[in-house]
Amino acid sequence: MEMSTVEVTRDGPVAVVRMNRPEVHNALDPAMLDLLLGTVKETTEDPDVRAIVLTGGPKAFNTGEDLVAAAGLEPEQMRAQAAQFQELATALRFAPQPVIAAVGGYAYGGGLEIAVNCDARIAADNARFACPEVEWSLTLSNGSSVLLRQLIGEGWTRELLLFGTVLDAASALRVGLVTRVVPVYDLESKAVAMAHQAARYAKEAVRLTKELLNADPRPWQETLDAEAAAVLEGFGNEELQQRLRNFAERKRHRRPSGL
Repeated sequence: MEMSTVEVTRDGPVAVVRMNRPEVHNALDPAMLDLLLGTVKETTEDPDVRAIVLTGGPKAFNTGEDLVAAAGLEPEQMRAQAAQFQELATALRFAPQPVIAAVGGYAYGGGLEIAVNCDARIAADNARFACPEVEWSLTLSNGSSVLLRQLIGEGWTRELLLFGTVLDAASALRVGLVTRVVPVYDLESKAVAMAHQAARYAKEAVRLTKELLNADPRPWQETLDAEAAAVLEGFGNEELQQRLRNFAERKRHRRPSGL
């Protein structure tokens, strides 16, 4: 039976989306890109999914576009594929749930761009990050010209993009590209555990927080206004009200009964 190039498994409220084309380090040909985009959109739109882990395998997270397949594309097909990559990046970045990239092995080119559009990046100790686009007469895309600079600063971004620098897991942690490094055999379990932590939180509060974090820079007062509006919207949500009632009830039971 032929295995799918994109698989989804559920662990309660956590969905694990696994890219599964290991023979080419999970490079995305048009068919796999289309399937990955559809899977991510379907998963992010599922009201029962509270957090998402995106991963590849122990040897490769993703290496971007399949250049062998790209060699046969007409300009219009390439334009359509670029639009799909952008749609995938947008779906990940603006998902209402937290999305964790669990990176084992190679995260090169478009694979790194996919990872930086996730909310968090956990690296296995064998992870490698690089942006070899210029070597292939290509350029970076999917918002990574902005996101990389926000994550690792101007200097390291330029090293990756213009000088072919490859960051190992320890270097990626040091410069802020990832926040955790774990043994490769623990990668998925650690990412799923982190996702379960996020899945415990109120869904609307997570969505509103992500909207604030994803907003473009704006004047100070507009930032305060947006935060206040989010607080009020969240306060009116029934899930929050129930959590407040539960908290108050627990506090009442813990008070000393008096003399």
